[in-house]
Amino acid sequence: MLSVEKTMLFLLSKVEQMGAQQFVEIYEQRGYTSTYIRNALSRLKKEGYIASPSRSWYSVTAEGLAYIKAINSKPARYQEQWDHTWDVVMLEVPESERKKRDQFRTALGQLGYGLLYNSVYISPWNYRDEVAAYIQKLELEGKVSILQGQFQEGSITPHKAQAIWQLDEIEALYQKKSDWLQEEYVPSLLEALQAGQPLQLFLLYLQMGEELSGLFMADPYLPDELLPDHWPGKVIIAAMNEHMRRAAQAIPADSFYAPFVR
Repeated sequence: MLSVEKTMLFLLSKVEQMGAQQFVEIYEQRGYTSTYIRNALSRLKKEGYIASPSRSWYSVTAEGLAYIKAINSKPARYQEQWDHTWDVVMLEVPESERKKRDQFRTALGQLGYGLLYNSVYISPWNYRDEVAAYIQKLELEGKVSILQGQFQEGSITPHKAQAIWQLDEIEALYQKKSDWLQEEYVPSLLEALQAGQPLQLFLLYLQMGEELSGLFMADPYLPDELLPDHWPGKVIIAAMNEHMRRAAQAIPADSFYAPFVR
């Protein structure tokens, strides 16, 4: 799921329902076209994350809420104590179902699983409920196995984890976000805070939501034992969340945008 679709899903989770035109009016301010937003809504509906109780009106489904919870819970892993057990997901999906296989692999990657061997994925965290839901959704019963345990041979060292999850690329992404935060976002936020413009504050809130969503899907949020020294993820995520909170708190309680940020 794209970051913009995830923020749209998040907005829907805050209200009973929203109209397509409301989405268009909000996201046109973010530089997206009406066609793009309506297509995004169609994709979310097709995937079962939202429903349409009436023409051009949408509400979030239980599946959509579960997706938001799964992805948004990943950063909390940085605060958890790892018990040194691993989740192992093994799949054997025939070439005739390649589309389903690719969708499943993408879902595993967004949850934070890394590719250990061909068709064997591992995670230090327990996402078995989420994986089981994807197996059911994609009708892959009997083609995926899930195990839990510890390595007796071939333990995952920090060096090995760096290769499996391409941590160099993720660290570079964090540095890029840090530069963007200081050079672009913070000046824009200070300007909006001074002007007291609810719309501009809300757009900055959405922008940060999209940036964070991208990081949530890219970063596996590995335990400290598997991360390189001086890993920047925790500090940068905390700073981004703080600035997002500042934008949200500055939006007046009687504003149209207030329900989406409270």
